Amino acid sequence: MTLTARTERGPVIGRPTDADLTRRILEVTAELLIVEGYASLRIERVARAAQCGKAAIYRRYADKAALVAAAISVHLEVGAVPDTGALRTDLLEHAQQNQRNLDGSDLAVRRGMQAMFEPDVFPLLWDQFFRFRRDQGAQIISRALGRGELPADADPDVILDTIAGLTLYRQSVKGLRIDERHYLAVIDALIAHPPRRLAGA
Repeated sequence: MTLTARTERGPVIGRPTDADLTRRILEVTAELLIVEGYASLRIERVARAAQCGKAAIYRRYADKAALVAAAISVHLEVGAVPDTGALRTDLLEHAQQNQRNLDGSDLAVRRGMQAMFEPDVFPLLWDQFFRFRRDQGAQIISRALGRGELPADADPDVILDTIAGLTLYRQSVKGLRIDERHYLAVIDALIAHPPRRLAGA
């Protein structure tokens, strides 16, 4: 099957562009990941379904882990750092961005989450996505400390992990969408009684 490429002279039938092929490889990978799971995913199957050679995949991605990390990351949005002027609403928007990143069919989310935490995939996604989200959360907490909304010894990691864990467990494991009021209840409790840094930890 050939793809139609547009030029100044109009539609021309020919080989797909590099961008077209890359997009198709990632789409096929995501689809096969949902059906087969990470352990059963094979580069040969991806190449056959994407109608390209294995070499085309390996030119783009070093191995299966890199391919899967790329296929997952295109569906994740880092987003902008919330800056509403208040910790409560900043944390709410940050949490809801996490929630939006996990939206999708139950099977797709479960397969994606399972693959995301594979030992050879997660470090790649950390560099491509999670590190930036974590930095955003740290900025939110830092601004709140500067405004005096949290005590100086508040533990940013526990605050951010608690909110992220709520999304991960309820939405991905239990398949329950979180109401904004649930987020606000947890956020309010964390602000009213913030976890403190442990001595020597």
